[in-house]
Amino acid sequence: MIRFVLVIIIFASVLFSQMACAKDKVIFYTEPYPPFQSANQQGQLVGFSIDILQAAQAYLDFDIDIQIMPWSRAYHNAKHQPNTFIFSIANTDKRLAYFKWIGNFYTVQDMIYKKTNRPDIVLNNIDDINRYTLALSRSDAALDRLKLDGKHPNVYLVRSQLAALKMLNFDRVDLIYNNEVGFNEDVKKMGYNIGDFTAALPVVNMPIGIATHKDTDEALAKKMRHALVTLKQNGELAAITARWFAPRVATPKVTE
Repeated sequence: MIRFVLVIIIFASVLFSQMACAKDKVIFYTEPYPPFQSANQQGQLVGFSIDILQAAQAYLDFDIDIQIMPWSRAYHNAKHQPNTFIFSIANTDKRLAYFKWIGNFYTVQDMIYKKTNRPDIVLNNIDDINRYTLALSRSDAALDRLKLDGKHPNVYLVRSQLAALKMLNFDRVDLIYNNEVGFNEDVKKMGYNIGDFTAALPVVNMPIGIATHKDTDEALAKKMRHALVTLKQNGELAAITARWFAPRVATPKVTE
């Protein structure tokens, strides 16, 4: 009988210890968008932003649960679910009405692109885009940056940046909007010739990073901010950035 009681006590102690050590899981929504984040052929999540979150995990008392899906769904979920996060998201004034900003981890150069064989398309400033058709990904920062919406007669909202690129390639629209990193990756993925496309107008240098729902518990948001700050201070973020991106020689002039 005594032996049985001891076994029960040991089992309960082990179970309690495991429960005490178990961490809460917190959802981080994102989209497939190489080289920032994507799934490889083995189904593993890889990319610049994935490396950042994996490094940040060491400084957190909760487990990061990355859920990858189309951007419009990821954005919708993060916008409506407190205590969740979203990445790699551009920092815009409109989005700050729905999200708390956690921090930046990279800055991309946003551009408007056209086909190289369209010398008739000339953009001197943002207002010039009103003369042309434009494909934009739903819930993309471009809608905020260009002050456009789905009601604009020349704007076609599509499910992804790849869909927008396909429309441009087949001359179904005159222009698309993307950052230089994502655009180059999309062209490579589709097997297109990068020389067939030209940056028609630099728009803005856009900070991207991590955000959370505006009603997320501030203690949780603070933990994530602290982890990101730690990566910046100890040099881990710089090392991850150097692995994924070559140093920029010059930054093109942007149009505000």
